Amino acid sequence: MDLHGDHDRANTRLFRVSLISRAHSADSTEVRVLVADDDPIQRDRLAIALEGWGYDVVCVRNGREAWDLLRGDESFSILVTDWLMPELDGTDLCRLVRESQRSRYLPILLLTSRGRHEDLVEGLSAGADAFLTKPFDPQLLLAQIRIAERILELEQRLATQLDALRSVNLKLESDLSSAAEVQLSLLPQRAPRINGVDFAWIYEACAQLGGDMFNVFPLDDRHVGMYVLDVSGHGTPAALQSVTLSHVLTPFDVPGAVLKNRRRHRTSVIPPAAVARKLNAHFPLIERSGQFFTFLYGVLDVKTRIFRYVCAGHPGPIVASNGRVKTLDKGDGIPIGISADAVYEDRRVQLQAGDQLVFYTDGVLETMSQHGEAFGLDRLVGALSQRVSVAENLSRLHERLQQFGNGTPSHDDVTIVALEVG
Repeated sequence: MDLHGDHDRANTRLFRVSLISRAHSADSTEVRVLVADDDPIQRDRLAIALEGWGYDVVCVRNGREAWDLLRGDESFSILVTDWLMPELDGTDLCRLVRESQRSRYLPILLLTSRGRHEDLVEGLSAGADAFLTKPFDPQLLLAQIRIAERILELEQRLATQLDALRSVNLKLESDLSSAAEVQLSLLPQRAPRINGVDFAWIYEACAQLGGDMFNVFPLDDRHVGMYVLDVSGHGTPAALQSVTLSHVLTPFDVPGAVLKNRRRHRTSVIPPAAVARKLNAHFPLIERSGQFFTFLYGVLDVKTRIFRYVCAGHPGPIVASNGRVKTLDKGDGIPIGISADAVYEDRRVQLQAGDQLVFYTDGVLETMSQHGEAFGLDRLVGALSQRVSVAENLSRLHERLQQFGNGTPSHDDVTIVALEVG
């Protein structure tokens, strides 16, 4: 057998493939290939072929040397490794690569003289992407390298798209933060100064934007208005609707406002039930967007301490008086936007000096513990049974809610608004 003749013919074949492929490899100069093989002749043949196709090639003698390079250098794009090598074989090298925290994927071509089905499964399970049978065919080697390059190009395209998505997400986060600031600016920044009435509140959105909205305000020199509403759903759609509602639920004389009547030079306060009827007529939400909202609105006559209110599918108010707590309603009435024929009626409660009146949204009751238990109405009533100021009462309630939730993510906005009559 003419071994020298066979070796020369193999080199001539490699050289021909190199000439044919060089024209197709102009973009391959940036691709670094690491070759690990303990056979110097095999290693040289691989290097000659790969360099001839325009790749930057680094050769090592075994898997240990290859792993030492790969641990500190992520510039390699492709690994071509023999299976049987001293110190660290090809399959163990594959496992180490796959278990490492590389920022880029490294395609691995495994050279082997094995051809059994079990060997194929073992190599793929170790992390190899493709096999080349020894002695390797240069054309098959080039084809497998091209496949590896396509994997790298796909990874690069995905990375570019991911960067673009991150950029869009950052823009959205910035826009949401700005929108949240706008929404918060619509909430009362400080309690109105009204002789004989003190206010306090808690507001926490479950996301950057919330569907809850509330306000307290003087309607005239004798009446004080207070409302809480909860738009169905969460996030941006609910927040946009709550912002829209805040513009019509204003005590100021602006177009579309529904809290007061102006006739000639006189202004009168519209009763709560009439306000609910107006909202129900103006916001058929279920037909337009699938949204509706619950609504609790009341007007306090400061002189008589009579509080008139309407409940539209919202949890009713709670009255705390001298350490005793009473729930007035449990959420009856039809939410705004559900039915054009909904009927709303005024209710009234006579408050006494020192009484506290509390509005809340169902996010309070639905605050969950780490064990999946809801805070519930009983705990809310218990937390309000203190003979303290309205501000201290809500502060203690807020602390109880936080302790109960203990970091469990909230799935609904939490809003509590309260007043105390002097």
